[in-house]
Amino acid sequence: MPTGISEPGTGPMPRPNDGAWLETIALFETIREGNQPAAHRLLSSSAKQAAVLGGLFSMLGVFLRGEDASDRAKLDHFIEASHRAGPPPAFGARPFLPPTDS
Repeated sequence: MPTGISEPGTGPMPRPNDGAWLETIALFETIREGNQPAAHRLLSSSAKQAAVLGGLFSMLGVFLRGEDASDRAKLDHFIEASHRAGPPPAFGARPFLPPTDS
């Protein structure tokens, strides 16, 4: 679902080197776990923050574009619900609660 506001930036983000790419993967995994405080610490401590973010954007883009039609409908619903809900609390503001095994 194009937004109509997607325009290329003024230039490419820095390409991650091997170390920044490993940080990108770790950041993705930490976000997947819902551990916002650790994700924030990881990104804040990175010497290559722009490269890590660029890598994260690339990973998310590949992941999201690879979803099948039913998953894309879920993503569209999630985007619509996010518009209605408004902004969440500050990133890292809530404590990390590990998942419980059901």
